[in-house]
Amino acid sequence: MRSSNIYYDKFGLSWQETGLSLARKRYSTLESAATLVRAVAWIIALAEEVVYPSGDNHSGMQRRHSFRWRAVLAWGLVWMALGQVSIVIFLEWQHPEFLDPKYGCRLLALRALRKEPERRTLLLVLGSSRAEQGFRPSLLMSGQRQPADAGRLSGPLFYNMARGGSSPLLYLLTLHRLLADGIHPDGLLIEIFPPALVENEESALIYKPTLRDWPVLRRYPVKGRTWALWLQDRLLLWHKYRSGLLAWVAPQWLLPQARWGENLWDYRGGEWRVLGDKVSVAERRRLTNDARRRYASSLQHLRIADDADRALRELLDTCRTQRIAVVLFLMPESSEFRGWYPPEVRLRLSHYLAALQCEYGTPLIDARCWIADWDFADGHHLLSWGAAAFTRRFAKEVLFVLDQRILACQRRCHNPY
Repeated sequence: MRSSNIYYDKFGLSWQETGLSLARKRYSTLESAATLVRAVAWIIALAEEVVYPSGDNHSGMQRRHSFRWRAVLAWGLVWMALGQVSIVIFLEWQHPEFLDPKYGCRLLALRALRKEPERRTLLLVLGSSRAEQGFRPSLLMSGQRQPADAGRLSGPLFYNMARGGSSPLLYLLTLHRLLADGIHPDGLLIEIFPPALVENEESALIYKPTLRDWPVLRRYPVKGRTWALWLQDRLLLWHKYRSGLLAWVAPQWLLPQARWGENLWDYRGGEWRVLGDKVSVAERRRLTNDARRRYASSLQHLRIADDADRALRELLDTCRTQRIAVVLFLMPESSEFRGWYPPEVRLRLSHYLAALQCEYGTPLIDARCWIADWDFADGHHLLSWGAAAFTRRFAKEVLFVLDQRILACQRRCHNPY
């Protein structure tokens, strides 16, 4: 399975979604557009200076030369725009690992895993940064090897497609992308992230959208800045993705520090590698206070937003149409984090999830109380020991509820009345 990691080495080197890169390069859309306009104006001024040198009085010849210069400049800009559009279309449809590395590199790894001789049940996890950091499929792979054949795997293939900043709409986009790219999961494990249910999608920001997402996004009033970021990424394509493009053409020219992203992700399981074993008391308090500022106020008055509910139900309807088994789950939370939910909010969330279970027949795994408080970094993101304990128990619970669901379906088929 080294092939997927090699692919990542070639294409996933420039990580624009990481905090380090974002901290270094925070160009606003207006600044980027202004830079582009200034560059074009400078080229025009340079051409004018060449055509109209100061003190020259040969007006007729100047006009002819001016027309030629303007034509050359205009055609140059047209060809540059056509080239930019062509490369954007090519990358969006053929190499998504450039424009959205978190999705594209996982897609490449999934395709490689699906080419294995043994056809295994594919169970994908969709969720927020909680599941992204807390679910580690690589821990399950060693336990799935059969004693008689150390190179052969048994049991289902768990794969983590969760990503930070997710919402029900991003879950829906991910599933549509996977189906369009030929990946049809047998089961979908969907995290219910309560803070993501509070906001309407018009107040949410979808990072790394593509043109293929337009049929879905046009039905939801997403934030305008989503498409502003899309335009900025495409206008500054050669700058923002220069490391990935250089790795494709001449990887030996890359600086060593450009390769640091490969140490963060294991695309064989789609998981986040960098998980701390422990944090100090002071650091945990600082991180927990930051989480309180971000989530406590919204959880105090949690009401399910219409757009979030619509996107989640559309996701479940798509799974039903595509015959994909679904399991809903709640990630672990510390006792302090759970205390930010008032009793009426907990009751409202329970009723909402019960209604989804009743309508769609989807089981729910409530893991909020599974992990001790000291295994959290900030009250809701797991450290490595907590992630390992959660992963093993969660996998067992998923297989149990899916087996029970299959048995129930068989009973209904044998006894329809």
